[in-house]
Amino acid sequence: MAGFLFLTWNGGGTTVPVRAIAGELRGRGHDVRVLGHAVQAAQFGDAGIPFSPYPRAGGFEVGSSPRRLLALMRDRDAARDVDDELDARPVNLVVGDALLVSTLSALRRRGQRYALLEPTVDTLLRVRMRQSGPMLRPVGLDVRSALDGADAVVVASVRELDPRAGADAQHVGPMVRAVAARAERPTVLLSLSTFGFPHLADTWRRLMGAVSGMPARVIATTGPALDPAELDAPPNVETHRWGDHSEIMPGVSAVVTHGGHGTTIAALAHGVPVLVLPLDATSDQPGIGRIVERAGVGIRLPRRAPAATTRAAIERLLHDDDLRRRASELGARIRAYGGAPAGADALLRAAHGT
Repeated sequence: MAGFLFLTWNGGGTTVPVRAIAGELRGRGHDVRVLGHAVQAAQFGDAGIPFSPYPRAGGFEVGSSPRRLLALMRDRDAARDVDDELDARPVNLVVGDALLVSTLSALRRRGQRYALLEPTVDTLLRVRMRQSGPMLRPVGLDVRSALDGADAVVVASVRELDPRAGADAQHVGPMVRAVAARAERPTVLLSLSTFGFPHLADTWRRLMGAVSGMPARVIATTGPALDPAELDAPPNVETHRWGDHSEIMPGVSAVVTHGGHGTTIAALAHGVPVLVLPLDATSDQPGIGRIVERAGVGIRLPRRAPAATTRAAIERLLHDDDLRRRASELGARIRAYGGAPAGADALLRAAHGT
């Protein structure tokens, strides 16, 4: 039996791969626990995974600004919390996020074996961070050393969508249950961020105008950041605060998203083409849109695109046979990846130094 300490933070799709792989390892009988921000407790408690908030840094609020992300990277309280945890309960392997630079640096100094678990493509996270390392050194962050000290890099994505991934990146595929989508009639899923980005409501209203009267079934899931009642949705749009995408996506023809990796890769895993409307220029969302467009399995538009332009893009997702064929073929390749079991295998090899 091996011991694992997972480190996470309250942001976007970071929780999903941690919960999936930690749950897989725990199901195999390994000792697994998670440290994260206090607001994440229910997400792990519901999955039966032991979770504790960072004693000092548990109340940290990240937000979406570059300044707050820099504060997350520099969070020395979290680094001290992890040091104390390991002093009290040593483990074979710590599994951290690439953005937790201060903590990764502390692990490296103490000689603790650690791995990176990336919730998005390596090209847009670790590779980009390594390139920006010299700019962050003046604020006390040795990004390159922290990232290069990892014993393994596990990516919850696929090599086909990660054009400049590091040679050491192990792509295990998304943490979703997926099948080849079979829509009975043209059906569009609209799903923007669950995080309250400043322009979220405005983007939703523009999107409602784009799909108004469209001859297709339209399903909108808003998440906790927006009350569906605020949308003034047209009669042809079904609105839900929450919907299980693993149940909805097998019956859809196209997905409109903000470019969060989780929703995008889930749609593509079902063989469904996507329209990406990035909400946050500083995140991976614009990059995800570019990657999807270059792969020929989707379209990227600015969130302020006119309703007619957005509508035309959705119509293309529904009726462009070549685009739909490429999305279907990519979906089959994505479903062949191992997901959580493959991620657990990779971390076990790292834990045992093999």
